[in-house]
Amino acid sequence: MKKICKTMAAVLAAVLLAALFGGAAPSAQAAQNGKPLVTSHTYKHVKELTYPQVQNTGNAAFEKKINQDFQKYIETSYQEYVKNKKDAEKQGYKAEYQTDFQVKYNQGGKLSIQTENYIFTGGAHGMTAVQTYNYDLKTKKQVTLNNVLNSKTKVNQTKDYLYSYMKKHDTLFYPDVKKKDISLNKETPFYFTKDGIAIVFGQYDMGPYAAGIRDVHVPASVYQ
Repeated sequence: MKKICKTMAAVLAAVLLAALFGGAAPSAQAAQNGKPLVTSHTYKHVKELTYPQVQNTGNAAFEKKINQDFQKYIETSYQEYVKNKKDAEKQGYKAEYQTDFQVKYNQGGKLSIQTENYIFTGGAHGMTAVQTYNYDLKTKKQVTLNNVLNSKTKVNQTKDYLYSYMKKHDTLFYPDVKKKDISLNKETPFYFTKDGIAIVFGQYDMGPYAAGIRDVHVPASVYQ
């Protein structure tokens, strides 16, 4: 009888543990995985305006700073959204404005999030603007491309690699592109990858509109 009671108690304990942890909230699950949790939010109840917020970074102050970056981003986007609606009413076109984001990398204490803002202001087609936000959670710093390519040699090595890639993919880039046209600086969009970085080229950046947004992966071995 005692043996049966012990068995039943063990089963009950297992059920309780499963209820507590098996159905844990996403933030709890993220904490167990040791990775930041990125959630999607809508700004001012405008369904077209979504933006990210980050949890479980391991540092409250830095986490607040990251979320302030995205709060500032969506506030600026909202101002553009309102302006486009007013301009559309005056000029007689159907206003379109939408924000979106992708978590490009979330491993090993590094986080990369890419935002995309689509706007139509009349004419043949709309345009999508791209920004990237990269964070090193270990050093608690935002990372820009010049922090990664922090010497003239690294910049030149990366330009050589990109130029070679462009010449091999002339349907995605202008066939007459020159290496000197490649700009790699603090403002250049990029994101972390498993083995290096990816440089992001937006619409009309070094290529035709039809090529869209293009990512070129650059192994760390190129610039290290």
